[in-house]
Amino acid sequence: MTTTRPVRSYGGVSAEQRIAERRARLLEAGLQEFGTRGVLQTGVKDICRRAGLTDRYFYESFRDSGDLFGAVFDHATRHLFEVVARALDTAPPDPEAQSRAVIEAYVRALADDPRLARVVFVEAPSAGPEVERHMRATLRRFARLIEGGARPYLPAGVTDDSLRFAATSLVGAIERLMIEWQDGELGLSVQQIIDYLVDMLLAFGRAGGMKELRPHSG
Repeated sequence: MTTTRPVRSYGGVSAEQRIAERRARLLEAGLQEFGTRGVLQTGVKDICRRAGLTDRYFYESFRDSGDLFGAVFDHATRHLFEVVARALDTAPPDPEAQSRAVIEAYVRALADDPRLARVVFVEAPSAGPEVERHMRATLRRFARLIEGGARPYLPAGVTDDSLRFAATSLVGAIERLMIEWQDGELGLSVQQIIDYLVDMLLAFGRAGGMKELRPHSG
């Protein structure tokens, strides 16, 4: 769909800045609507009403509600990766501290804003096969992040396949635990979920011969 975008400044704000501001409002509206009502119950008019914009401004940035959902999904996952990366950067260089930093940052971000978990884990299949494939690829990226953090603490004999299996299992556990917890099916606190997942990750590491104090030097 081709749209004509304004090119002149207005009130000292450039056209590009105005478009970016409207796009940000649509993304926030999308997170609220998709993350509370769901994809199938949300249309373009719902998004525009939430954002306080007309359809015209929706279509200057997005083709349809599915296109917006993909952008909301990417925005949410980018936020989660940034949260995890910051936690990992500041954690002491030992396996337990880094494991806890990564898992606590990720789980608390999801628990603090339940809309994120619904958008990332629940609604993607309803947005179509392309978005669902994108969701799976994103979860694999998180598993690769865990692999990269664990590898320095493991003996050289631990195969990449074994490490990938462990990281993928952990990501799958986080996905299911957060969905069941938000549905009220688990009588657990956020801290209990974090402790359980940390224990799981460290158990995988111990099974692989994880070193306790310092990274494996080769």
